[in-house]
Amino acid sequence: MEGREWIDCHVHVLEGGTRQVENLIRKQRQRGYIASNFLSVEGMGDAAQNALAIYYKLRDPHSYAFGSMHYRFAYDFGEEARKLHHIGLDGIKMIENKPAERKRLGYSQEDVRYESLYLALEELDMPLLAHVGDPAEFWDKDRIPPWALAAGWYYGGEGYPGREQLLQETQGMLERHPGLRVCFAHFLFLAQDHDRLCEMMEKYPNMYLDLTAGTEMYFSFSQDIALWKSFFLKYRNRILFGTDNCNPGSEEEAHNMEVINRMERDFLRKEGRIAVWDKEVWGMGLPDSVWGRIAADNFRSFAGEKPRTIHRRAAADYLQERILDPRFGLSHMEREILRKVTDELLLFIRNI
Repeated sequence: MEGREWIDCHVHVLEGGTRQVENLIRKQRQRGYIASNFLSVEGMGDAAQNALAIYYKLRDPHSYAFGSMHYRFAYDFGEEARKLHHIGLDGIKMIENKPAERKRLGYSQEDVRYESLYLALEELDMPLLAHVGDPAEFWDKDRIPPWALAAGWYYGGEGYPGREQLLQETQGMLERHPGLRVCFAHFLFLAQDHDRLCEMMEKYPNMYLDLTAGTEMYFSFSQDIALWKSFFLKYRNRILFGTDNCNPGSEEEAHNMEVINRMERDFLRKEGRIAVWDKEVWGMGLPDSVWGRIAADNFRSFAGEKPRTIHRRAAADYLQERILDPRFGLSHMEREILRKVTDELLLFIRNI
């Protein structure tokens, strides 16, 4: 990745542990990223995600990590955000408004639990990276891709929130919390609605977008590349680069990650056709100064010029409380991850 620094604002380890974190750190370095942002997703049911976020920063102090909320029992989300901030995490990630998670959890963005969280984030000036919605075709059985249908991401059934409902709730949250700095993953799935996205970017100056594929949004950009190039130039300071790189579950998934990483970088830097599997997108060919901001500088502006340092004693205490609290009902794997990360923290403290 010649000529500029790149920071990947959007990486995960899903259904994995500390070894998968170490593998991801190594792979991200091989890809040329000077730093990454690990996103915890405890809202998907894994109570070891915040421990893995802490571990990512221990193993790669140049990188960032955003914590998340668990749903094992009732508690104050705002107080949890304050704990995670004190530990040294760099922000908060919300997966809760991906429709499948929203249906499972049952809380709208207007729920009082989230109001406590948003208020704490404003008070702490702690950034939020939020997944809201999914591609519009996932609500349409005639248009949903077969792979998405097989994954259980058809949202036309009972109990799923409507796409417009999610967007209206999002705008309501932004109205109530103008001081909240929030980046919406995957361009808020509005790459097919340029005018609405422009309206929101104008109305909410603390709103950012990340470029993490969904490849469908790159195909949408390509349908009117001149229109979207103007958007990128206008909002050059509020667009972040991200990939969704994670621990692959198969060789095919690993290969697809490399295709997407190359496509996303080329999309910003090059003009003309870019091959993506058996399809193509059109590159923007942005000026060096613009794609350079998107590649790294904008994330630093959003999350901090440098990653925050883990407060090891506070982190160890936080994880030990989880291990000892029967309300978590930790699985064997969750307990082992929490113990391993706690031991790592305590070993360092003892050796000071």
